[in-house]
This record gives sequence, structure tokens and C-alpha cells, in this order.
Amino acid sequence: MADSVFTVISSDGHAGALMADYRPYVDPEFHAEFDAFLVDWNEKGSRNFDAASLGARLDPEYVDEWTEKMVDTGRIDGFPDVHRRIAEMEREGVCVEVLFPDFGLPFELYSPTLAAAKGMPAMDEVHRRAGFRAFNRWLVDFVSGAPGRFIPMAAVSWSYDVDDAVAEIRWAREHGFRGIVLPHFDPLKPLYHPEFEPIWNVLDELDMIVNSHAALSSTSTRPIHTPAVPHPACGSRLYVPEMMFYTHNVLNHLIWGGVLERHPNLKVVFTEQGSGWVVPMLRDMDYSYDGSYFRTDYRDVIKCKPSEYYERQCYLGSSIFSRSEIRARNDIGVDKMMLGMDFPHHEGTLLETTQEYLRATLGAEHVPVDEARELLGGNAAKVFDIDLRSLLPIARRIGLSTEDVLTPPESDLFPRGDVHKPVFIG
Repeated sequence: MADSVFTVISSDGHAGALMADYRPYVDPEFHAEFDAFLVDWNEKGSRNFDAASLGARLDPEYVDEWTEKMVDTGRIDGFPDVHRRIAEMEREGVCVEVLFPDFGLPFELYSPTLAAAKGMPAMDEVHRRAGFRAFNRWLVDFVSGAPGRFIPMAAVSWSYDVDDAVAEIRWAREHGFRGIVLPHFDPLKPLYHPEFEPIWNVLDELDMIVNSHAALSSTSTRPIHTPAVPHPACGSRLYVPEMMFYTHNVLNHLIWGGVLERHPNLKVVFTEQGSGWVVPMLRDMDYSYDGSYFRTDYRDVIKCKPSEYYERQCYLGSSIFSRSEIRARNDIGVDKMMLGMDFPHHEGTLLETTQEYLRATLGAEHVPVDEARELLGGNAAKVFDIDLRSLLPIARRIGLSTEDVLTPPESDLFPRGDVHKPVFIG
């Protein structure tokens, strides 16, 4: 029977408390400030998936659809409530989920796109650190409600204090976190800066996954603003490409900054960024390494071709695959790509069912069952050290049928959305 179902592991999901419920997890010295912040939050705060934030990115009918499907049905309660979250996962055939923070942490009033539209300044590191610490401690309690079903990623501020960051990473490992999500880095103190080497050392020592997540991770702390746009809807289309540039640029910093050379055992995952972008980036980096007129004596410190570092240490938390990504899977690397349902964000939750979405991508591209197993769970199991055999009883109870998933659809199931997002790999 195990051969007739998929063991699905989502490499990308988000969880968080209702804002007031963070208070017991906020360091006591911030309680007065947090109480004042709650007043503002209750008046105008907005998470990334609330209607105010969605309205900056989606047509009104899709905001209404999201409200109807997620809010009115109570599905959104899976964001703060672990028992509802398990029910939502099993509804979609997901056995295990990698968990990240989302925007709307303590002292964070708006989602990034809404903050950009309002021209809001970046949060200071003192309060960012306090919000990260509160989230990490809340997440420990959240995942304890369903042992073995979640792989938590810790939020850690690097710029506040290196010793403090090292201590937080050690605390996270002791409390069941499997990795960390990279923060935003000041261009004057990039992630490869010598001052951060103790942090890379402890991540290496503790075998912690290093996760670069879209919008959560960046090589720049400069706020992205979109003033004087000709139409409000243009703001997000100006925001997203710039945000993605700095997120993708993490790979450049890891390679050319020598981090992967100094720490060859680190595993790095690039999450919610798609997949196809790595192909032209690696081709360009390899050409710079051995085919261009650039000086070559950097090989004393960057001893491998960039693609060799990537092949050795990097993986893709691709999130919602597009059909073109699946078509290009051999160029991207079947052994690199991992499905992520991105709960509770609209691109994942507006899908009618996971099964239909997978039919529209993997089924439509006639993916063999062995490759589909890797994309849907096998790769994630290797990266995050998950015992697939232990998940078989869950997969047999809730798993998606291999036949149903891989049967090509007879019509276009998703005329709009990421199913049709193009990939340009050259």
C-alpha cells in the first residue's frame, strides 16, 4: 500500500500567535512597550494574509474568495492553533511541514508590501530581536502539540549581538529547532563578514539547516518603498522584483563571500523563491569563475566552481511548483526541488485541493512516480533528516493517491495563478 500513496512533506509553511497571545513570550523588560504596541495593532495592524495586505496585491474578488474559503470557514485558525493546523494539513494530504515565522510578529505593525506602500521605516534591531525571541518561544509550545509533524525554523537576529545570536541558536537546537531562517543583512556588514564567523561556526557545529526565505532573508536592510506609483496596484509589482533580487543575492554572498568554502558541511535551503532562477545565476557565476576576463587568483579562497558549491550544499524549498518548473526539473535538479504549500498564504490556500494542483503540474507534465516521490517528500526527508518510514501510517491514512495525482487533467484547472508562472532558464 505504501507504493500507492505519496508521503508529502511541505517545505514551506507559516505559523504565529494572535498578537495579544505573544505577551507571555515577550521578554519582561518589553512588556510596557508591547502593551502600547497592542493598542496600535488592534487599531490598524495587518498580517501578510489579512484583507488589508491582500488588497494591495490581489483583485477584490480574490480577496473575497480568500475570506470566504479561509476566514469564514475557520481554516485560517490553523495559523495560531496547532490542532486546526493538523486538520488542515491532513485535509491537503500533508504529513509534515517545515515552519517559518510570518510577518506580524511583536512590534511589527504591517506586512512588507503594506509597509512599503505606507513608506514605513524599518524596525530597529532591539525590537526585532525581542519579536524573534517571542516567536521562537511560542513556536516551541505550538509544535509540542503535535510531536513529529513539524520541522521548526528559528528566527535569529545577527546584527544585535553576535554572542547573543550564538546563544539563541544553541537554545533553539536544544528546544527542537532544526534550523534557522537568515535575517536581513546590512550591506556594510554582509553575511560573510568576519564578525559573523562565530555564528557560522555554531550553525556548522550543531548541524543546523540554514534557510533563506523570500522577504524574511535579504542582503539588504534598506526598506523598499514605492512612492508616487501611477496606480496602487503597481506598488507590489515594483516591490516584489527588488525584494527577490536581494533574497536571491544570498546565494552570491554565500559563494563569493567564502561561507560555503569555509563550512562545507552546511546545508542551505532557498525557500519560497521558485526554482528556475538558480540556473542562469549559476551559469553566470561559473562563467565568471573560469571563462571570463575576471582575475582568477580568488581561487586561493574560492576553490570550487560556484555550481559545485551549490550541488554540494544547496536545496530549493520551491513552494508551489509551476508547470514550467516541473517541465524544467532536470535542468534545475530533480534532487534539489521540494514542494511547499505555503500555508496560509493565498497562492497555496486558494487552490481547490492539493490533488488537483499536483495533477495540473506533475500530472500534466507526465512526471514518473519515482521523481514525483522525490519532489513531494523524498528530497525534504533527506535535507531535514526525516524518517519516511515513521510517516507511513500517516501517509496511508491521509496520503494522496499516486494514480490520482499523476493522472493528467482533461482541462486547465487553474487558468490564473502560479501553475502557469513561466520559468526562463536559457
